[in-house]
Amino acid sequence: MAAKNVIGLDIGTSSIKLAQLKETKKGTQLVNFDSIMLPPDTIRDGQVMHAPQLSERIQEIFSLNKVRHKKVAVSLSGHSVIIKKISLPEMTVEELEDSIQWEAEQYIPFDIKDVFVDAEIINPNAGQGQMDVLLVAAKKAIIEEMLDVVRDARVDPQVVDVDAFALYNAFELNYPVPVEETVALINVGAATININVVADGLSSFTRDITVGGNQLTEEISKQFAVPWEEAEHMKTSSETTLSMSGVLREVQRISERVSENLVSEIQRSLDFFAATSMNANISSVYLSGGAALQSGLIDGLERRLGAEVRALNPFNNLIIDPKKFDLASLQRTAPVAAIAVGLARRGLGDR
Repeated sequence: MAAKNVIGLDIGTSSIKLAQLKETKKGTQLVNFDSIMLPPDTIRDGQVMHAPQLSERIQEIFSLNKVRHKKVAVSLSGHSVIIKKISLPEMTVEELEDSIQWEAEQYIPFDIKDVFVDAEIINPNAGQGQMDVLLVAAKKAIIEEMLDVVRDARVDPQVVDVDAFALYNAFELNYPVPVEETVALINVGAATININVVADGLSSFTRDITVGGNQLTEEISKQFAVPWEEAEHMKTSSETTLSMSGVLREVQRISERVSENLVSEIQRSLDFFAATSMNANISSVYLSGGAALQSGLIDGLERRLGAEVRALNPFNNLIIDPKKFDLASLQRTAPVAAIAVGLARRGLGDR
């Protein structure tokens, strides 16, 4: 962890989350966490549709929380990002940096001129003179668009990360990373599911699936012929407010059906991992993101995967001042904070 942390700014499809951490002698302290909703269609399919609106909301979350520190880490996921584990002949970090553009060209379906490429050695001695390298490529146009929006909010983007890695950082900060087990970290956002399978303490498989919790909002909106905002409210309303008219039962039925779809998508990706890996047996799943608050999703995953599924709490290991935070409300929103907290671990000067 770097001496001076940046602010974690998780810009999702339906909301923006801000997290600020501080290193102390006693451990990592939560300084700030907040989340604000975005108007529908501000971001669609990973593309910013209303840049001024998005910049305004970013400014708003900073001013509401009186955050003066303006250096941030943001992250990407979805179609614009490619993550691949590749094997290369053993070389130094410097040699890898010199040759990565050329090496990457063989693995990336985009024109190399249109992407930023980065690589990290995850196993320097994989055997037979080879090493395992994690290759990350992201479309320049998408990164530039995101950075422009953030800068227009008078905020200074220092780090561009990937959701799946931010998820791992949040996990590592709050739980002991098992070295002899395989665990799956799954973040179910509004429009994207991020999967990061950690085997022997290392990221072994990552995948983004472009479906998410918005499916449920869309279905409720369609079934009840109500606007998007009202459907969002019905999705998260308590049982007492909805049980008036059998509406609750219908919402639960739709929720179960959508959860089954999401579970099937997740299972397909994990089956692919299992077919290509030695560490195929996943012992537990940590679930985060807005849709992780739906009980149907946790039950469905446990049933299908035959593994224990628990909510990933990114505040689990943090020092939290009860005078500053309402602890009950913080715990309720915990699953949606994972990416923001993972980003907030990054430091000034990180790549």
